[in-house]
Amino acid sequence: MNTETSDQATVAQDKPAAVATAARPSGQRWPRLWGPRMWKLLALAVALTLYRFWVVKHSGISLFFDESQYWDWSRHLSWGYFSKPPLIAGLVGLSTSLFGSSVLGVKALSILVYPLTAVAMVGLARALWPTSSGVRTGMVAGALFLTTPMVGLLGLVASTDGPLMLCWTLAAWALWRAQVTNRLGLWVLCGAVVGVGIMDKYTMAAFGLTAVWALWGVHGPKRGLLRVGPWAALVVAAVVVSPNVWWNAQHGFPTLHHTAELTAQSGRHGGLLPMITFALGQILMLGPVTVVAALWLLKQAANLSNASIPPSQWAASSQMMPPSQWRPSSPVLPPSQLNMPGARDAASGDGRPQAIRTSAYYLASMSSYRFLWALSIPLLLVALAQAFYADAHVNWAAPAMIGLIMLVASRLSQPLVPLAAPRPNKWLAVVLISNLVLTSLVLHAKDFGGDNLPSKYDILVRMRGWQEAFDQLAPVMEEPTIAGLPVLADKRLLLSQTAYHWRRFNPKVLAWNPKNLQTNHYELTQSLSNKVGQDMVLVTDEADPKAILQRFAIVREMKSVVVPTGTDRNLALHVFFLRGFLGYDEKSYLEQSGAATPSSDE
Repeated sequence: MNTETSDQATVAQDKPAAVATAARPSGQRWPRLWGPRMWKLLALAVALTLYRFWVVKHSGISLFFDESQYWDWSRHLSWGYFSKPPLIAGLVGLSTSLFGSSVLGVKALSILVYPLTAVAMVGLARALWPTSSGVRTGMVAGALFLTTPMVGLLGLVASTDGPLMLCWTLAAWALWRAQVTNRLGLWVLCGAVVGVGIMDKYTMAAFGLTAVWALWGVHGPKRGLLRVGPWAALVVAAVVVSPNVWWNAQHGFPTLHHTAELTAQSGRHGGLLPMITFALGQILMLGPVTVVAALWLLKQAANLSNASIPPSQWAASSQMMPPSQWRPSSPVLPPSQLNMPGARDAASGDGRPQAIRTSAYYLASMSSYRFLWALSIPLLLVALAQAFYADAHVNWAAPAMIGLIMLVASRLSQPLVPLAAPRPNKWLAVVLISNLVLTSLVLHAKDFGGDNLPSKYDILVRMRGWQEAFDQLAPVMEEPTIAGLPVLADKRLLLSQTAYHWRRFNPKVLAWNPKNLQTNHYELTQSLSNKVGQDMVLVTDEADPKAILQRFAIVREMKSVVVPTGTDRNLALHVFFLRGFLGYDEKSYLEQSGAATPSSDE
């Protein structure tokens, strides 16, 4: 049996030939998503999700302080917050309403976002390479994504990264389909998804760089800006984001200012070394073996570049032309006369016949790969520049991993060869297993290293000890003279952790803010007012916070706890009862107490 007949036979297995022909021409059929491979991907997703639930439940960790702050926000839903748009607060609020306010309840929906992203990557792969092999490439990409150290670590916390990567993937799918079909509905969908992504994290705005390239770089019925679709997408995205813009306008644009300061004036200094460190961090997020495998397979592909695929391999394939995937800009030769990319025609400007340059194979093999690079390179370059200028956290370019993972998957399972063609399955197995082993070593470092493990090797150390410490301090809040008093702290970390771990007392938390700063959510919305006479409870990590204690008439230390979280790290908390606030300064006290009022004799 020749290769063309074999390919047609493979596709015909989906439906009986007579039924497929009667229902729709075989050349107008999208390859199916559901099948044994999809069930394998879902089984992997379920297994890893259950494992992450188990880690959260049995590792003894509590919430990271950002998570406790998101939980606190979720109790007072708004269209914006000091450091983030509102989507993460809404997601945490929905999660706790479904699963309760336990540590796992707060994290649950955020953990479940990652399997959804893996499935979305399968849909993106089918759009880019509309073949059964392309769908399998998407399955491999989804498995890679779920096993990367990036997801293994970020997948344990409620953060903006999970929803951001899901929106990035869905926006990429919508943008590709919108460009190759120019359907208004797809442009509107793309704008809506981008808007939702921006409502999660402003990093989503960088997707605009990809979109601008796609308007000209991806083949379609029309290109550029002189059409309704791209402008409709822009308007829809603006409408979705407008409530957050309005909230910022009402509050002096704190989120925009915070994002700008974080980007341009990081507390850490940039330079060449931070930039290199950031780049190495991206390799670790993908997995070192993943990068080695991709480079090796890319080298092999380059060595075999002169070996052409038989002309009939895809020319008459019933997988290659789903409806409206591409509209050729000029007449295309009959399938039997199509040569594959690699043929040369001296009359053609780029060395390829016009039929080649408008064939489904050429468009899928060239535009799709360039599109994936365009999904990754702009954001990576921005993040590298940020790292050089003022340093950058390793997760700031997390969405760029979507395109890179898809590119690696296209080497591990090529999308434009027959399903029966040999693939580097050993490399795939090694990559998946190495990623899982690396992630497990990081997450279970304390289990493997025991009590002698230095804290710097325990990535979960900052989530340890909080529940134990606040449980030991809880009896203080039950005393009659203290019950119901607001809780004061001078750090966002302490305010958010107090609000969460003492949630059964439902305390009002107040930020100590003598300089009337607005550097975090609590200083913006819950600062201690400069009104003398107030009583409260102070939670602090300092044994003698003189700057605070000296501004109260009566001070009584209630309780202190020290919880070991590692061989060289302890969590120390102290609780004070404070009576009779004297104001932030002497002038405030004198003015409000009446002592500064001139006598009638003067």
